[in-house]
Amino acid sequence: MKRLIILIGILITYFNTSVVFSQLKLGEQAPALTGFKMLTTEFPDLKDKFVFLDFWATWNSAEVRSLNHINVLAKRFKNKIVFLAVSDENEAQISSFIRNNKWYNIFFGLDNEQNLIKSFSISDIPVYFLISPENIIVSTGISNEIRDTELDSIVNRNDSIKLIKPLNINNNLK
Repeated sequence: MKRLIILIGILITYFNTSVVFSQLKLGEQAPALTGFKMLTTEFPDLKDKFVFLDFWATWNSAEVRSLNHINVLAKRFKNKIVFLAVSDENEAQISSFIRNNKWYNIFFGLDNEQNLIKSFSISDIPVYFLISPENIIVSTGISNEIRDTELDSIVNRNDSIKLIKPLNINNNLK
């Protein structure tokens, strides 16, 4: 029994470490936002705007609740940040889910082939990436934990980008 517990501990440590190291890091160039289908509208104009890219799923209740929070942020920062929520679930399910909620300020995408998910090395959701107009990852973490003050300090920066330390996200492995 003791050996089993030790083995489980080692496996958990291995998988948690691989999740953290597999994701893109702050200050790195973001992959191209391609290979997925827009559900709610045409692809938004990103010129001179940040992109808040949120990977989510309907089965993750915390992430679903956080979309209300993200929608409020999207309304406040609509002139500076494009909020894009991407899922790899069934299109009919996602479309129905979006219609039944009032998230008018968020753009929604579908990544059934997992092209975007793979290019961002996503192995754990929910997770977001804030991408600068220069296509640099400037913040990452769990989407319901981002605050308007953090976004404000980034989008209203002077000459340098303030990088926000990523959170250790080791739950909800997909």
